[in-house]
Amino acid sequence: MGKIIVLVVALAIIYYIGKEVFGAFRHLSDEELQDFWAGRTKKEDPKAYHRFSEHLGSCNSCRDRLDVIRDESAGPGADAPMIERRY
Repeated sequence: MGKIIVLVVALAIIYYIGKEVFGAFRHLSDEELQDFWAGRTKKEDPKAYHRFSEHLGSCNSCRDRLDVIRDESAGPGADAPMIERRY
């Protein structure tokens, strides 16, 4: 019985870590980017906001799409300079 519990816990940990790792590599949808830009993600799901921020820090494609969304819609800091890129 003890081995089964250890196996179930190990599988749950592997699932959770795998979900986080694979989630970090997927691109954000346009809706997720719009919610991020409008500040809804930060209010509704701080964990997702952190994950999106990390992804945007390393993904040129999603940053470019966020820049397009930023140009098209008002949001927090709409008058601020574009996201600074450090290469």
